[in-house]
Amino acid sequence: MDPENNNKKLKRQIDSLRSSNRSAILETLEELRTEGDISVLPELFNLMLVHEDEEIISKIAKLLNDLKDKEAAEILAAAIANPEYEKIQTALLAACWQNGLSYSKQINTFVDVVVSADYAASLEAFTVIEEAVGELEEDERLKLVSLLKSKLQDVEEQKKALVVELIKTVDSY
Repeated sequence: MDPENNNKKLKRQIDSLRSSNRSAILETLEELRTEGDISVLPELFNLMLVHEDEEIISKIAKLLNDLKDKEAAEILAAAIANPEYEKIQTALLAACWQNGLSYSKQINTFVDVVVSADYAASLEAFTVIEEAVGELEEDERLKLVSLLKSKLQDVEEQKKALVVELIKTVDSY
């Protein structure tokens, strides 16, 4: 498809997602499944923040869980690091380990979540790190272990065991 038609389709999809028309939103989410562009991801994140409709939220989550575009990893990690999306952070983290994309380049974002977020988000981030650690070079793993050890004193008591387990996991590679 030529760039002009692509831009028109993208604009139509974004307008639809921003509308208050439930069926148009659901229809667009279905269309994005087969003809989506990663530039629409921030719109999906914003929709998750403001929408109360369970079906819409569920369809967005499924879309994020099924992402296959490698460039989406960068966008998702940036959203996770953005305090504006804190309310949906756990859902975004779950999508990261479920979509199977590589997050080794964004590993520090997930370390920050393990250290500073609530327990549910920390657990999801732990899983993402666990999946990504195999892609790291040995020196990167050593730096990661060192980083985790340095942050151990900053972690609230109930999550210390989680961080210790993460250190063991990374160390055992």
